[in-house]
Amino acid sequence: MSRQHTMMGILLLCLGNGFVSPFVIIAYMWAPFWFPSIIPMKQEYQLIGSTMIVGVLSILISGVPAALFERFTGRQESDHTSLYVWLGSAVLITLPGLLRFI
Repeated sequence: MSRQHTMMGILLLCLGNGFVSPFVIIAYMWAPFWFPSIIPMKQEYQLIGSTMIVGVLSILISGVPAALFERFTGRQESDHTSLYVWLGSAVLITLPGLLRFI
């Protein structure tokens, strides 16, 4: 699998996590703190924003083990192994939402 396909898999998996994660409810409840005041506060907008926040946070959090792996192994550039570590951690983060969805 090429690097682009692996990265696309990570992005799609984390985007799916934004839709099925149980943490969307928590992000939705905190909407008055992060929602911009210039946009009307409708439930649809809050839900879309909550799913985007959870999806982006899952991308960021799942990248931490890959960054630590690169740091501890002394790699200067990302390679397939670090992308697979990133993909594995994204799967672990998405697992509660997938189990809830199934």
